[in-house]
Amino acid sequence: MKSFAVALQVEFIKLRRTLAFWMMFIAPLGIVALTVLFDLRLGADVSGANTDAWSTLLRDTIGFWVVLMLPLFVALESALLAQLEHSQKMWKHLLALPTWRGTFYLAKLSMNILLVGFATLILFGGIVLAGWLLQIFNLRPDFHWGVPNPSWSVAATTALFVFLLSWGMTALQTYVSMRWASFTVALGIGILGSISAFVFVRSVALAQFVPWLLPFNALEPYIKQSATLGVPLLVSLLCTILFTAFGMWELNTRDVA
Repeated sequence: MKSFAVALQVEFIKLRRTLAFWMMFIAPLGIVALTVLFDLRLGADVSGANTDAWSTLLRDTIGFWVVLMLPLFVALESALLAQLEHSQKMWKHLLALPTWRGTFYLAKLSMNILLVGFATLILFGGIVLAGWLLQIFNLRPDFHWGVPNPSWSVAATTALFVFLLSWGMTALQTYVSMRWASFTVALGIGILGSISAFVFVRSVALAQFVPWLLPFNALEPYIKQSATLGVPLLVSLLCTILFTAFGMWELNTRDVA
């Protein structure tokens, strides 16, 4: 446990002043800005905003996030963190240390998961700020900023489920990034995942089993789809365990001589 804490602390130190750190802010706030721009540029009424603008803003922003950005964000962050070792040929040094090799893998995976968690919090903070600005400057007079329905407790639960359902995808991308040194391979798989999420997002069945589509299930309170979250959460957990096991096995058997 102590060696894992040290390894995780080292990951935090390496993260500072890197693109991976700034992407934690740029990606979610960019999606918030995209949603606001979409609402302002749309001449027609935004569905549901005339009765509950908060729920509409939450629904649209989270929808853009989980479909358009989150798969790419996870792929990019995983690849950038792995490149800190790949590009500087650090694996030979790290794996020569008297520490269980799986410690380094778990620290890298944990950092990726934490980055997704922080980005999710920043996303929701950006949504609240955007809603306040839209009200203060009355940029959409037709929006009704009354009592939110679903309530803010439902919104917070949605954020939690987005985070939990992203674990399977994060474990997959961490495995790919750690297994192959090529930045192109890791990012390419993330792009394919993002495309699949965009193409198959309307399929309730696929959304429960494809790792890149799993976070979309968290929108259930807003889109009223019939599926429950039991299966997606189980799939996310199984993917996390499976790809973490693969990753640690590969790292433990890697020859760096």
